[in-house]
Amino acid sequence: MTHFAVIDVETTGLNPYRHDRIVEIAALLVSQDGAIVSSFASVVNPERDVGPTHIHGLSAADVLQAP
Repeated sequence: MTHFAVIDVETTGLNPYRHDRIVEIAALLVSQDGAIVSSFASVVNPERDVGPTHIHGLSAADVLQAP
């Protein structure tokens, strides 16, 4: 059976040259009929300001203890 990976990231911004980084990552493994086979989600400490919290909804406190 074929599966597809669907990946989503939230970032501190959109410019890697300004040191924008990932603050959250999620992945779904989906079967051909659309059923979710497995999932993963984690916040990530960007080791800098989290950026526009009104977009991704994460605060500095949310990512402080994250990997």
